Amino acid sequence: MFEAVLPASAEVCFNEFVDLRTARLWLPGLKKARVVRSDDKGRPLEVSYEFGDVLSYALVYAYDEAGRQVRWVPSAGLQDAVSGTASFEPEAEGCHFRYSLESLRGRSPNHEQEVAQAFASWIRSRRMR
Repeated sequence: MFEAVLPASAEVCFNEFVDLRTARLWLPGLKKARVVRSDDKGRPLEVSYEFGDVLSYALVYAYDEAGRQVRWVPSAGLQDAVSGTASFEPEAEGCHFRYSLESLRGRSPNHEQEVAQAFASWIRSRRMR
């Protein structure tokens, strides 16, 4: 699990994390993300991802808006996707960000850390502007 305090509110961080329009700006190696289904608030429920030329998969998302948490699991039958969670709790200096993957499914041992750190860096850079 990766944990960090980010210099933005929990609400802002949660919304940035689930906004696929900016995911290519912070998610390492993301070539393409296509929303397959959305909820009534416009948040993605199922997303098809492409990373480079060899990795593609779809994830299904569930949201706990009150708890500012998001969980994802592979779409049915897909082998290369990973399950995980991200949560954003209010804190005096911004928010406490937690990111966890349940398995790495052939990814590098540092994959969880790299993705979470990339998001944290994205938030920090946007906060600095």
